[in-house]
Amino acid sequence: MFRSLRPALPALLAGVLLTACGLVDTPEPEEVEEFPIEPTPGDDPFVDETDPEGAEPLDEPDVFDGEDLSDATMTTRSSPLGEHLVDGDGRTLYVFTLDLPGERTCTDECLRTWPVFSTDGVPSVDGEVREDLVGTIAGDDGGDQVTYNDQPLYYHVGDEAVGDLTGQGAAGEGFIVAPGGAPIVEDDQG
Repeated sequence: MFRSLRPALPALLAGVLLTACGLVDTPEPEEVEEFPIEPTPGDDPFVDETDPEGAEPLDEPDVFDGEDLSDATMTTRSSPLGEHLVDGDGRTLYVFTLDLPGERTCTDECLRTWPVFSTDGVPSVDGEVREDLVGTIAGDDGGDQVTYNDQPLYYHVGDEAVGDLTGQGAAGEGFIVAPGGAPIVEDDQG
């Protein structure tokens, strides 16, 4: 048995010595490519699950972010309550249901909660705003308060960003306005 190992023994000893002295490069471990974990179906509401590959995204919902505005004074936007009036910057506009047609009854303390939507001239319109329903009444500050369907328009003090609807139904008096001119009352949405 030793005779059959004798020819291979010097080669074996040379390999052990070279490895021990560090003269032979040992291979570095290969980096393993990481792949992201695929979401389970239903994780992405914008992926069409009827597509067998799930690769075709659905259209994202129509979100009004203020970047698609024109130079108009008034326009419309979609919300969970429906299409409604907003100013040119996308801020929600309301009617105050205690107002009389063409007359503002919200004054003094009321105006702290419901600041008027005013303009220095004839308001320009865009979106689904009906130009024939837009008007103005004289404001206390020399400007004109914008009306829609003969109802004065207001902001709500609690709205801080585009899309806020904090005045909707506030004290049963403030409501967003549909392009047709009627207040949108939540009971109408049921």
